Amino acid sequence: MHKISALQAARGLAALAVIAFHSLFINAKYLAGATWLPDMFVFGQTGVDLFFVISGFVMVLASANKFGGRGEVLGFLKGRFLRIYPVYWVYFFAVMLVFLLKPGMVNSSQAGEVSLLNSFLLLPDVNLPLVMVAWSLIHEVWFYLVFALILLLPRRWMPLVFVAWLCAILAASVLYTSPANPYLRVIRHEFSIEFIFGALAGLLYLQVVSGAFQWRLPGALVGLIGVGLLAYALASGTVDGSDVIQSISLQRALIVGGGYTLLLLALALQEFKSQWQVPGVLTSLGDMSYSLYLSHILTLSVCGRLWVAFGSVEGGLVASVVFWAISLPVVIAVGYMSYRFVERPLTQRLSRRRAGRVSAQSVAN
Repeated sequence: MHKISALQAARGLAALAVIAFHSLFINAKYLAGATWLPDMFVFGQTGVDLFFVISGFVMVLASANKFGGRGEVLGFLKGRFLRIYPVYWVYFFAVMLVFLLKPGMVNSSQAGEVSLLNSFLLLPDVNLPLVMVAWSLIHEVWFYLVFALILLLPRRWMPLVFVAWLCAILAASVLYTSPANPYLRVIRHEFSIEFIFGALAGLLYLQVVSGAFQWRLPGALVGLIGVGLLAYALASGTVDGSDVIQSISLQRALIVGGGYTLLLLALALQEFKSQWQVPGVLTSLGDMSYSLYLSHILTLSVCGRLWVAFGSVEGGLVASVVFWAISLPVVIAVGYMSYRFVERPLTQRLSRRRAGRVSAQSVAN
């Protein structure tokens, strides 16, 4: 797999963007009055859009030599399972324990209504999962299942297959409203457009770096167009903080998803061309992005409850500054500790066990 530091850094920045978005709700819940948090933090919601674009890009790069191989599908699904579920289950069981002991502390926004089985398996449901941020993982699981089927096809078919999938989502978005059935809702959701954009960008990147396609557009121009699309989305109110579980606007998927895709493609090609890499602190942030994403709402909720418990109920600008000066470093610290002592050891151990079984099967055969 091609290692691109810009993509890894983008993961970290996407996690920070989501934290910025959720900070608005935490501030409104636990502090009153003025706040230093700007309204533009609403745009941080698009950190999820960025995650989906990165996912499509990375899936293509990670599977560059696996297309058309029937024996690759099971290995791909096992790898994705080990990457997503074990770490997620650590948080699931931790939150479930709280839910069983004090139901009112979990998912209070939906009166504690949650399917534990669907949450455990990351299956679509009419309600949010027990770990609320895991709703985006449900989309990831869907993307992985579709991508596993695509792996069965020859690589030369990939552009056509992804374009056909894109056209199907575009048609469904225009012709049909978001269905009530949670499975159909995920299947036709506009988030698929952003995953497809990322996958197409990944295919183009592979063509360029292999010399099969002569890239003539200046990377700076491509990146500038991407930034321009994102700036337009921010200025025009394309992202307004509304619920994205049911659907997002087609305009948002095309403009925000397209903007992030062009920006990432430009950075990836520039990195390949000049061999530059982003600062290590950003790639480290990307390394811990999954743990940071899973833990941040829980950490902020604990910070908010402690803030209220210690009698800090007065609001205002000063209180907001103090609260976030304490809470944001705690969020990063918890995310890092989760990565360092839970995610990395767990994934490494499971990966070694999987590699050992594969080696044993190869010897036996």
